[in-house]
Amino acid sequence: MKRTNLLFSALMGISILSCSVDESTGIPTEEVPRLNITFIMDDEAERLDNLGNPVSVPEGNAAQNPDFDVLGLHFMGLYPDKFTPYDEGATITSTATTGSGGATAIDFDSEVFLNEEINTFSIPLSYVAAGTYEYFRASIGYQKYKIVYNLEGAETEIPDWPDGVDDNIDVDATVGSFLGYNTYIGNYTLDKLTVDVNGNKAQGYFGLETQGNINGFVLTQLTQGNAPQTTVPNPIDDTSPVPEGSCVVTGQFPTALVIPANASEDINIEVVISINQSFEWEDGNGNRKYEPLLGENVVDMGTRGVFPSVVD
Repeated sequence: MKRTNLLFSALMGISILSCSVDESTGIPTEEVPRLNITFIMDDEAERLDNLGNPVSVPEGNAAQNPDFDVLGLHFMGLYPDKFTPYDEGATITSTATTGSGGATAIDFDSEVFLNEEINTFSIPLSYVAAGTYEYFRASIGYQKYKIVYNLEGAETEIPDWPDGVDDNIDVDATVGSFLGYNTYIGNYTLDKLTVDVNGNKAQGYFGLETQGNINGFVLTQLTQGNAPQTTVPNPIDDTSPVPEGSCVVTGQFPTALVIPANASEDINIEVVISINQSFEWEDGNGNRKYEPLLGENVVDMGTRGVFPSVVD
């Protein structure tokens, strides 16, 4: 099982989890109770559809578990019950939007980016409305991860492919996928390549970079495309739908989260995001290998469920 810990820092109330100091006096200040959130990308978590029902990969398609690197979030919120409208929850964080590309869009550069190198994050509990919450929601704006695909078809599709070299070769690729309803992107970096956009991209846009050396042939490829579907599980869609085209995932706490009015201790939340077979494509020949040079298209690169819980 691959469980990738992504611990992050908030846009406000950032502090190292140790004694803080008043910069004007140099005197240690009193610690305050905080809400700490840990994200775990899990390829063995349950695989869900848009309505939160367990689902397998459909016939005619194939899928793989991505090797995660970066997760970008636009919004996080807490909800008292399944009847609470999307726009009436308690907001934990919400990043900037912009009109620079025309229509209002998520500002990519302002998202909260999570990775394994950033080790802690907390937000003062005083910033979160006291109450009892049954649901957690997050708007996932960006994912970067590695996948494996096969070069079958390279002999005819890639100029200067070396003579006599079989193109039935598996290679690694880095994918940057944009899940938000609309995202303004200046540029983004995959592995070694930086992609300039300077405009809005709708949900489903992705870039894919391949770097390799095959019998002395240096392979450098950049592909851009659009996945026609982005799965965003919402098990309470019938009572609390999310905006159409958004990538707001919804999960229920096994036991409701209680945030007291005068909290005296930290509260820790673990949020498991399912990436179980989340990179899905049309498998034209049924061999379960992603072969884009043979015309196999990506059909879905959303997430497959969110499972929050309160931990000690």
